[in-house]
Amino acid sequence: MDKDATDPFVHVRGAGENNLRNIDVDVPRDAMVAFTGVSGSGKSSLAFGTLYAEAQRRYFESVAPYARRLLQQVGAPHVQEITGLPPAVALQQRRGSPSSRSTVGTITTLSNLLRMLYSRAGTYPPGAARLEAESFSPNTAAGACPECHGLGVVHDVAEDLLVPDPSLSIREGAIAAWPGAWQGANLRSVVNGLGIDIDRPWRRLRKRDRDWLLYTDEQPSVYIEPEEDRVDYGYQGKFWSARKHVMHVLADSKSEKMRERALRFVRSVPCPECHGSGLRPEALAVTFAGRSIAEINAMPLTEVVALLRPVAGRSEADATTSTARSGETTEVAVRICGDLVARIDVLLDLGLGYLSLGRRSTTLSPGEAQRLRIASQLRSGLFGVVYVLDEPSAGLHPADA
Repeated sequence: MDKDATDPFVHVRGAGENNLRNIDVDVPRDAMVAFTGVSGSGKSSLAFGTLYAEAQRRYFESVAPYARRLLQQVGAPHVQEITGLPPAVALQQRRGSPSSRSTVGTITTLSNLLRMLYSRAGTYPPGAARLEAESFSPNTAAGACPECHGLGVVHDVAEDLLVPDPSLSIREGAIAAWPGAWQGANLRSVVNGLGIDIDRPWRRLRKRDRDWLLYTDEQPSVYIEPEEDRVDYGYQGKFWSARKHVMHVLADSKSEKMRERALRFVRSVPCPECHGSGLRPEALAVTFAGRSIAEINAMPLTEVVALLRPVAGRSEADATTSTARSGETTEVAVRICGDLVARIDVLLDLGLGYLSLGRRSTTLSPGEAQRLRIASQLRSGLFGVVYVLDEPSAGLHPADA
């Protein structure tokens, strides 16, 4: 038998990656091993830069050269010898590009199963046609709410942000969202030409005038007379409401500074059409166990598994003979719920039962995101693999670590 297969250690000799200085170490196999030390002592250099890098290099040697060129590779580590090294999987704290559409459900692929469950085994309103699984996803054209395009929130201006001090007049800069310098002076001249008093305090203007100045899509033009003792000619000034100006800057401006300024006047609120779910009404009308898919997505995983476990526990014989119209007791429901429960149980074992499937990935701590990736590895069925983790408890409460 191969000696490396029976040796209970991974032997590292002469490691010199980054801060490491000719380090010799024997790392136990088939055990949980922690590398500890002060910052800069070489923990990551040993775990990721040496052990994982060498395991990856050996794996790539077995890949055809033409395919190897398509894979992202790390360089060979500075080490004299490593023996007894099994295949390795690295789970680091890199977040990647943040996405407002990425959630716990999409990271773990649980959302795919849940959408299939609602499509095939949900309770539909009388006369409603069955929807495909894509119709239960806010990230597809078939399922996204037309009002918020699947984001669950809408962005719009608010009067208290556009006019932070209503005691000021328009001439004094009451409409803070308008641009400064000549553009601001032009808008004030246009408003004055439209017959609105720009010297009256904002709060004393008629409400219909205030609303028109802030929200209208109309863009009337007014001839602006040249100032006295100036050689300027008159010109046609065009009106822009505060909202139209802000949205124009956000949509078309290439200046990051101008965009940041415009964002100060925008407030994000839950979409009134889908109530924050990002889904079309016909998808929200379908239920399973009395809950819509949006309600399931908002529940902690501990409650989701408690809701689905009774269905998953039904015998296949009972499911096969069931004639319930809703489909909630059919064989399809039993199998999908069984898979969902098994996958969620892994997350519960990792201390993530407080998360919900709809939790945005941008709000997760590095430790939470890493544990979600660990869950997919634990369900893969691989064995004899070294998992290299980077501070898996980072950002977690001590009770959850």
